[in-house]
Amino acid sequence: MSALYEKGTPRAEGYRDVEVSALAVALDSAWRVDVREPAEFDGLLGHIAGTELVPLRTVETAAERWPRDAELVLVCRSGGRSGKAAAQLASKGFSRVMNLRGGMLAWNEAGLPVVRAAPAPRLGVTDVLEELLSRTRELGGGVPAPALHGVLKAHDGPPTHAQVLSLLELLQAAGQMAAKDAGAFERVLRECRDLLAVTQPEARAG
Repeated sequence: MSALYEKGTPRAEGYRDVEVSALAVALDSAWRVDVREPAEFDGLLGHIAGTELVPLRTVETAAERWPRDAELVLVCRSGGRSGKAAAQLASKGFSRVMNLRGGMLAWNEAGLPVVRAAPAPRLGVTDVLEELLSRTRELGGGVPAPALHGVLKAHDGPPTHAQVLSLLELLQAAGQMAAKDAGAFERVLRECRDLLAVTQPEARAG
């Protein structure tokens, strides 16, 4: 059993969650499979160098060729799809499957190296906030003004990474119901969350 697997948090489904910090120091020995779609793999969040792309819909078929005792780390955008894939593999007898907790969002927010088809935009937290507010207003969704004000006045000065993340969570919970096009609203929240993950590190304080 590897040090990485030992550091993982056991899940009832039979796999373990591992933190980005633990994976970052074990890259040379960790077999990684990214279960996102090709456009995501080379998109804004990028991918971890040396990681194999196997979209979720094809994992079970691909896994027929994999050794059941292999130590395998599954990766996706936020840890949801990779957790699902990890559970599928565990149910098929894979005994050392791991899921990257927080996925590529957490990897980017930790400032760890990624491979992208194009450089990430140089954005600050304020840029993401302005993008978020502009696009959600256009779609007719959002949170009540008092809630928005409460989030943004929590600290003096420019908005922080934590504040904008809280706002995204509020919009996710309440704003979608007010949007004229719920699907488009969900895409805006997802895209702004990705942008927030790649903001400049010096703009993330708080």
